[in-house]
Order: sequence, then structure tokens, then C-alpha cells
Amino acid sequence: MNMKGRPAGGADGGTMSAEGASLEAYPMPDRPGVRLIGEMSALTRAAWHTVLEELVRQPGEACHADLSQVTFVDVAGITDLVLTAQALTSGRRIVLHHPPPQVPRILELFWPGLSEIEVAS
Repeated sequence: MNMKGRPAGGADGGTMSAEGASLEAYPMPDRPGVRLIGEMSALTRAAWHTVLEELVRQPGEACHADLSQVTFVDVAGITDLVLTAQALTSGRRIVLHHPPPQVPRILELFWPGLSEIEVAS
């Protein structure tokens, strides 16, 4: 993933996709973080892992992720997010902005009280 203004992908900055599924990642203009477009599923798992690795390299206490244009997230994608957040150093967290409705529901169902992920509307 290139956090300098291009979508995640190959040398040309293209979208990471497989069999019609895609996941694009762009830097957020106003804070350390990423804006995602597409889906997090088995078909985009490698791209999602790359995004998570880059996201947690961002400076600051909070790593921001705008999910307002994410159309689908499977439980495995949320599990990857949780495991990444739990591996953060003390005091750091991932802040999710405008996630799809299933994300907060799954977080609350399987990981209630998880302090390393904050859901912001």
C-alpha cells in the first residue's frame, strides 16, 4: 500500500483485486490513517493485511481508518483488525470512522470492551 496518495496495489498504484472484489486504500488528508474503498473478504485478504501493516506504522496514539465506502466486511476481516489492534503498543488504538453496521455489532458480540478499537460515527 502506498500511503502517499495512490490506491493500494502494484507498481502502478492500481487497485488490489481478485475475481471482481477489490480493496483500495488512500491516505486520510487530515490525520494519520487510511480511507478504504471496497470490501474485506477472503478475496481481498492479502490486500487487507497490507493495509493493516501500513496503518499501524502511522505515527500517533490513534491509527484512523475511514470505512465509509467499505461495502462488505467478513468476520475474518474483523478478526484480522482485532488481532492487529491487540498487538499495538500500550496506549495506541485504531479508530474506525463510519464503519459498515456489521462491524460494531461483531466487535461487541465477540470482543466486548475491546479498548484497542474505537468506533467513531
